[in-house]
Amino acid sequence: PCDLKELNAIASGYGVKLIEDACHAFGATYHGKPIGSISDFTCFSFQAIKEITTIDGGSLVCKSRNDYERGRLLRWYGIDRKKNRRDFRCESDITESGYKFHMNDVAATIGIEQLKYVRDNLAKNCRNAAQYNNAFSFLVNASPLRHEKDRQSSYWLYTLRVKRLSVFRDLMKKAKIVASQVHARNDKHAIFKDFLSDLPGVDEFVSRQVCIPVGWWLTHKEVSHIIDTVVSYR
Repeated sequence: PCDLKELNAIASGYGVKLIEDACHAFGATYHGKPIGSISDFTCFSFQAIKEITTIDGGSLVCKSRNDYERGRLLRWYGIDRKKNRRDFRCESDITESGYKFHMNDVAATIGIEQLKYVRDNLAKNCRNAAQYNNAFSFLVNASPLRHEKDRQSSYWLYTLRVKRLSVFRDLMKKAKIVASQVHARNDKHAIFKDFLSDLPGVDEFVSRQVCIPVGWWLTHKEVSHIIDTVVSYR
């Protein structure tokens, strides 16, 4: 997790809401609190390969009860589905137009079943990441990101900063290990050209960052193979 205390202070000072994109952070913590309990709004993803899945979709967590109640109405046409009435759709007055954002029952059932396994899976992610942190902490050409002691990642991704990125990716490909940048600057796309800014720090980071497999599905042998390959990079 990023510096949520500082970001919330800035938002509060300007009277704006803080929205967390926590699509990779289900199960992460910040200052001992679970992500989802800190900022005004937190968005989680339950897409097929996330820590917990409903095949697709996600959830919005609201700190304010009023925001929650409004969100509950907006997700289904502005209709209050909790009210007792004879006609499910036609009796309530609609005060604000809404959307069809509710989760279907099949997806919800899959999510409920996933809850049985997510704690153990998150622990395995963190265990794999801890092995990487220990193995890579002294490397020069492939170094882990800084990990603060007051927060805990859920390690949906494990990111390295490497020198000569293309050479590193060739090495990983030869070893049959997926190495992907996953993210790049959105404002480099034509659709956002009007917002393109000079961001040298971001450019430097993007030019070196790459993600390697860290998930709960990795076997001990696979983790060892990944570690040996990264350590061999010169």
